[in-house]
Amino acid sequence: MNILQIHISIATAVILFNTLLGAWGMINFFRGAQQIDGNYWGALALSPVVGLIQLALGLVLIGLGLGSQVRFVHYLYGSLVIIAVPATFAFTHGRDDRGAILIYAALTLLTAAFGLRGVTTGYGF
Repeated sequence: MNILQIHISIATAVILFNTLLGAWGMINFFRGAQQIDGNYWGALALSPVVGLIQLALGLVLIGLGLGSQVRFVHYLYGSLVIIAVPATFAFTHGRDDRGAILIYAALTLLTAAFGLRGVTTGYGF
């Protein structure tokens, strides 16, 4: 398996993981959860970490000369995957109430869409 295939596989993981986070958050919200539990916080913290791993592999690909074929917007979607959760945490001042559950659920679904869009802009699909 080469680095490009790993990069593509982790992109799939970003999409699936954030979709699951969004579904988990929505389920918690509609079940009436009053605050974000530690398990969900931990999973949310992994979202940008997976994005950073993706970034590291992308930088290796650029170093190998494969980045010249990628449209610039691909990098913007990748950066949104990395900064979405930390920026929302800062914006909400670390709230963990019921409203924050809905915010993070919607955000992670949006982050999954960023990942999907990043895949489609990678090599001009």
